[in-house]
Amino acid sequence: MLVKYIIKVFLYLILAVMTLIRWLLKIPMMLGNILLYFLSIIFILTGVLSYGFALESARECGRMIIIGMAFGAIPDFVPFLEKSLETLVAKLLSMTNE
Repeated sequence: MLVKYIIKVFLYLILAVMTLIRWLLKIPMMLGNILLYFLSIIFILTGVLSYGFALESARECGRMIIIGMAFGAIPDFVPFLEKSLETLVAKLLSMTNE
């Protein structure tokens, strides 16, 4: 019986952490797709133009382009991650209510 209460306490801690992560994921979604795509375009253009005008090395320009692609992927990836966390939190809640 004591083990069952210890497991419930750990599940509640995990549930609290998962809820906090879910709330933090709402921040990039509140920024909006337009802002993140705008940042993506700025980084990609900076990388391409820096390489074109020989202002930076190819490695630095590649890094800028990869960062731009990451900013462009955030609006597409966050809803999937949020849905996965919601499912995980629901399963944890069902485990604690047993």
